[in-house]
Amino acid sequence: MEPSEADVDTGFESLSGGTGSDSTTLGGMAPGSIDEVCQRVLLWGQREGGGLARVEYSSEFDRQRVVQRLQRELAQAGVAWTEIVLPTRREATDIVRFLRERLSQVPGGVVSVTGFATAFESKTPLADALRVVNFNREELVALPLRQLWWMTPVLLQTSLHAMPDLHGWFRPQLQLSPAVRERELSDTTIRSAVTPRLGSEQVRGVNFEDARQRSQNLLTEFFTARQAGAADQDLLMTYLLPALESLAEVGAQRELRDLTSQFEGFLGSLKLGKTTEMTTAVSRLARLYSDQGRYTEAEPLYVQALEIWKIELGDRHLYTATSLNNLALLYYSQARYAEAEPLYVQALEIWETELGDRHPCTAQGLNNLALLYYSQGRYTEAEPLYVQALEIYKTELGDRHPCTAQGLNNLAGLYCSQGRYAEAEPLYIQALEIRETELGDRHPDTAQGLNNLALLYYSQGRYAEAEPLHVQALEIKKTELGDRHPDTAGSLYNLAGLYHNTQQHQQALIHIQQALDIYVSTLGTNHPTTQAAMSWHELIQQAMDKLS
Repeated sequence: MEPSEADVDTGFESLSGGTGSDSTTLGGMAPGSIDEVCQRVLLWGQREGGGLARVEYSSEFDRQRVVQRLQRELAQAGVAWTEIVLPTRREATDIVRFLRERLSQVPGGVVSVTGFATAFESKTPLADALRVVNFNREELVALPLRQLWWMTPVLLQTSLHAMPDLHGWFRPQLQLSPAVRERELSDTTIRSAVTPRLGSEQVRGVNFEDARQRSQNLLTEFFTARQAGAADQDLLMTYLLPALESLAEVGAQRELRDLTSQFEGFLGSLKLGKTTEMTTAVSRLARLYSDQGRYTEAEPLYVQALEIWKIELGDRHLYTATSLNNLALLYYSQARYAEAEPLYVQALEIWETELGDRHPCTAQGLNNLALLYYSQGRYTEAEPLYVQALEIYKTELGDRHPCTAQGLNNLAGLYCSQGRYAEAEPLYIQALEIRETELGDRHPDTAQGLNNLALLYYSQGRYAEAEPLHVQALEIKKTELGDRHPDTAGSLYNLAGLYHNTQQHQQALIHIQQALDIYVSTLGTNHPTTQAAMSWHELIQQAMDKLS
């Protein structure tokens, strides 16, 4: 039995730039990422006097993550944080009065204002309601407060025309992209491209129960807004997609699959226009399908998004490059390598031209193409790409960055596959040490580093050294991700392989059975990973029968 492969990066989802005067990036942070938005708001929030800023967001889950981090970091800087949630379905004059009164009660610091998407009663056109807000703008910004207004894409587009005077006062103007997360540059397993991509900011506080509760809250808001007559586009982007993504974020695959099935009718009836917002939503939905192994449903959505970006933005736009990458990743997950390769090459060429040959996104494109070559056994072509990506990470992000650890890990995996164990071992050890130091010894990525080193020892027949590392990795994943997470099943799968090859068939059977139970409940019986586990369960059972 072959254990699961070492973890490598399989790509990232859609990039998105900021809007207005703040469209440049900070120190290698992806534009629109949680890191970038937090850093900009943190710098803005510590300035003296009043001010007005806006953040366009589609995912309530991501917005909450930004808020939690800002609260913590502003408190450390001695800056007060106040939350104001607007009431729902009121006349515009009542909303203005409510906001003015609440602002007057805040002693100072940063004020986060949310709820604009559902604040106004449905009888009045949204544009007319926003014009009332614009008319009262001077009263709203007169206080020496730093106000952070959160706006959904649809609301923002309407407000740009309905209250242009007020928008002229928003500095900075930011966009939080739902798909640009820290996991963009984190690593995952070759074996299971459908499992969640946990990045360097996956925190222990984001657990299954938190995600389930957040998802339920969003669904409650979904039905309330739907009853009030909200547009399908708003329902999808403001409530349903964030509800699904909150489950995907922690790997709650069974709940995600059930919830997606529950809304199949709604999703199938959507009229998907060619706006930026809806095309981004299509990509997000395709990713959710892909992560569940539902490639047949994901492919036409990815193709549709790519065609729209090409028509609306051109063949050389960053959105087009990312869409090419997304479709290539889907093909890669299905082992359709001949179709994936030209798309990866095109995406890489665009990133090199538009961002430069030293940008981390370019490094990621090199990594993706190298992974494709690696999977085909084209090691001679993969190696220089992995080396180049690692060198960019070291130069641009530093020797201690998690992305550098990823690059070390990927190159070590290549050496291991070639039997170059003496070259692979120090790289695996270095990558593990970076993760332990930068992410902590309980982080899932650290567990994956332990898993990789264990696989190296396993490949050399050093089973006594491999076993405690696999056991430690399994213990971390159980604690941090839960007993029913697909990544936990991966560690059980690996231990089953080790026990099978050391003739400990009873232990092997116990572990493969546990892994199979998790895969069936989270991924379903038809998923390729589940099918592989079923096959090995049968082989191990046969070995037991022969012995008896």
